[in-house]
Amino acid sequence: MPVKFKVIQKKNPQDLAATPKSYAIAVSDGTVDIDRLSVLVGDGSTVRQNDIYAVIIGLVNVIQGELSEGRSVNLGKLGTFSIGISSNPSDTPEEVGASNIKSAKVNYRPGKELKNMLKVLSYTKVS
Repeated sequence: MPVKFKVIQKKNPQDLAATPKSYAIAVSDGTVDIDRLSVLVGDGSTVRQNDIYAVIIGLVNVIQGELSEGRSVNLGKLGTFSIGISSNPSDTPEEVGASNIKSAKVNYRPGKELKNMLKVLSYTKVS
């Protein structure tokens, strides 16, 4: 099934007087939650839905723990999770400390197979 997209117009933030340009943006065709994922995975295996659900929840807990210890988590074909931080600047390296850190986020880099999937997507325009 193709990925749906719609067209939006955006102004150039560096030149607000310029004519807006048109861009394609992806449109979600719904959301799949953990319950549905566990059913779908269970349908393709001999493992029951509740066991899959428990493993997913356990995996999330382990990933959180590993990330909070400063480690990256590589899940092979799925990809790699790591922590990224944003900080306030200081004049010298010696002045930079934990108090400079403004926020943290989880970075995700997809695995090779997911990246390759992006190369073969098909698209359909919706209004």
